[in-house]
Amino acid sequence: MRVSGGIGRGRRLKAPAGSGVRPTSDKVKQALFNILGEKVVGAVFLDLYAGAGGIGIEALSRGAERVVFVDVSRDSLSVIKLNIEQTGFGERAEVVASKAEAYLKKRAGPFDIVFLDPPYAVELRPLLEHVAAAAVVKPDGIVIAEHFRKQPSPERAGGIALFREAKYGDTVLAFYKAGNAKG
Repeated sequence: MRVSGGIGRGRRLKAPAGSGVRPTSDKVKQALFNILGEKVVGAVFLDLYAGAGGIGIEALSRGAERVVFVDVSRDSLSVIKLNIEQTGFGERAEVVASKAEAYLKKRAGPFDIVFLDPPYAVELRPLLEHVAAAAVVKPDGIVIAEHFRKQPSPERAGGIALFREAKYGDTVLAFYKAGNAKG
């Protein structure tokens, strides 16, 4: 696993040993950031279920102002801190030990971009509804959910609506924003 773009391009990242962490593939990560483009520059970014921190570190490398990494696993939190230290992004990173739902109840933020990659067993709609209800996303912000292709992307969840999907093998990136319709 490597940083694929920006000032940290090419740097290797560690992943937690064993466990259920499923780091986003380099191909999917690069596609995600190609889609986001300049929206990342200067953004405040939330990486829920951060795992090894690869997505948030990629955002920092590509110019995000600040990234909050949230995970409940001690192993993941240790690896995230190590990866942040090795890439030199510590001043713009915050690592939080918490379950995603508990973090959202704190009403942190607001964030320009919220990325969530829950375990494939977690049902997506209730999690997206938590994100929408917590009002952690700026009015013009984006929520991206990475999930298994056999799980459908909910069209709506609370006050957010699906506007784009990108499929890469067994992985789907579902993009949401405040509003009613695709487009």
